[in-house]
Amino acid sequence: MIFIPIGLGVLCILLVVLSKAQGKKAYDMQSTETVSAAELSRQAEEVAAEIGGGSFNKMAELKGIVDCAQALRSELAELPCVWYSSRVSREYEESYTERDADGKTRSGTRRGSELVSSNERRCDFYVRDESGSVLVTPEGAAVEGERVLSRFEQGERSTLSVGGFRLNLGALGAGRRTLGYKLEEWALCPGKQVYVLGEARDDGNRLRVAKPAQKGGRFIISVKSEEELVRAAKKGSLALSVLAGLCAMGAIVFALLIRTGVL
Repeated sequence: MIFIPIGLGVLCILLVVLSKAQGKKAYDMQSTETVSAAELSRQAEEVAAEIGGGSFNKMAELKGIVDCAQALRSELAELPCVWYSSRVSREYEESYTERDADGKTRSGTRRGSELVSSNERRCDFYVRDESGSVLVTPEGAAVEGERVLSRFEQGERSTLSVGGFRLNLGALGAGRRTLGYKLEEWALCPGKQVYVLGEARDDGNRLRVAKPAQKGGRFIISVKSEEELVRAAKKGSLALSVLAGLCAMGAIVFALLIRTGVL
């Protein structure tokens, strides 16, 4: 029984850590200056003129439109994009037999799913606003795009072709019957409004926003607005704090019950 309050205590600590991380995310977004492309370029030029090129770096927020002359093409929806994440999952049905606590045998069927394929790609792009544009190197960023495909295709098959993408699906485990395949894809497409939080720097005589050099630096690229992201982070922090409190109370109650011999 002693493992119950210990487990709840460990869970409480984990939830507190996650809550603080969400709170820090909201703080980082709110405390970082939003700059225009022209203003960011001016700041970089001033630093370069004073102490030399390659010396400028600062955390910055950009808000504008995604611009890319040589965009990628997503695998499933075949849309031009600067980032995409695709998933193909197999939905199946299987028979099972299990024994309950009374030793009785029960049989039936249940549904499940397994990931067959997933892929993610990204390329450099520009964030363009009314004053100009700034290059963004998205490697290492937490990217949040729009869902551009969600489709279910019934039936079993050995390969799946969607657009120019061909996938070898392999075999399903014994006792399972394929119901079909769920295709999902998220993308960040040119022309879409985007929010970027990252480190602006002029390394290589080129101003760009990229993953912060400092460990733990925040790098976010999202189709959601700053206000939406901050609101979600604050709600997540509050919910995790409440759960942590409930776990702490549960740990205390169980510890007292064990100590008094009730359990």
